[in-house]
Amino acid sequence: MPATIPAIDADGHILERQDEIRKYLDSRWANRESALWPGGQTWDLELSGKLPPPYGYRRNMSAREQRELWTHICDDDEIEKAVLFPTGSGNIAKSQDRAWARDVCRAANRHFAEDYMTDRLFPVGALPMCDPQAAAAEVEYATKELGLKGFEVVTDGMPFGLGDTFFDPVFEAAEKFGATIGVHGTRHWAHEWGADKLSTFAEVHAYAFPAGVILNFTSALCHGVSVRFPRLKLGFLEIGATWLPYYLDRLDEHWEKRAEEEMPHLKKKPSQTFRESSIKVSIEGKETLLRETIDFVGAEHLIYATDVPHWDGEFPENLEEMRAANNLSDAEKRAILHDNAAALFGL
Repeated sequence: MPATIPAIDADGHILERQDEIRKYLDSRWANRESALWPGGQTWDLELSGKLPPPYGYRRNMSAREQRELWTHICDDDEIEKAVLFPTGSGNIAKSQDRAWARDVCRAANRHFAEDYMTDRLFPVGALPMCDPQAAAAEVEYATKELGLKGFEVVTDGMPFGLGDTFFDPVFEAAEKFGATIGVHGTRHWAHEWGADKLSTFAEVHAYAFPAGVILNFTSALCHGVSVRFPRLKLGFLEIGATWLPYYLDRLDEHWEKRAEEEMPHLKKKPSQTFRESSIKVSIEGKETLLRETIDFVGAEHLIYATDVPHWDGEFPENLEEMRAANNLSDAEKRAILHDNAAALFGL
């Protein structure tokens, strides 16, 4: 290859610290000592040190240290820009105290903008999704006043699937202000999808991420979010992409028999609705059916992610393999590694 194909990381991560977010909280919460977001199961994520984060990443790094490390990562592997999702702050929305959730999201977003954002690093914000009006107001504030490009929506802790009209105010605001909604997999409250019947972290992690993403993908697609909000920038992240052919086929079967009453916004099959949308899905490393998935949905729907610094990431090998893949054209590589993420996040 004559030159390295440029890359944009569409889903890297930061390990944000609650003590650094607290500095941005409204003064009325000065004496409140509760956690900023609800906790979950106490799994051994890194197998007691056997699966350490890559690149010397470590927990409790300050925002300044993480910002510097991410700059080095981008330099070392010729990554032009990186979109950085929070690791814990997506769970703010699960708080039943709506005023608290609203103000913690505001503090987190101010922290991300002030302490992580550079001309190459683009942190993604948090939204109080259980209060759509407050979430819509935060979309407007954080895009206009803070310069955030998008927001993370984790797949659990919400009262409905994302296609429900309950969330329309959020989509309206995101469409109006050009913000991206990144629907991000998690295993945090995976009991919502039956993962409380599993006994190891490997089982829960393997099952819960796709279960939550596919649940919300189903809701968004079947209720016509991309049809009702055609300029909305929407991504589904963290579970790979090679499930798309199977699952879109399955949705097509149901559309053929039930669309008139249960999918009234879809005048075309779900698979074709997806192809004609701007929805993006992140790929994982070593997806053996990536070629077939591209042939089914088109390369324009896929984006690249490092997933640094999470224990299960495959960076930098996955980037090297994508750049060297002999079953993808240079145009497909450039779309997946760079152009699609640039379009999704307005970079």
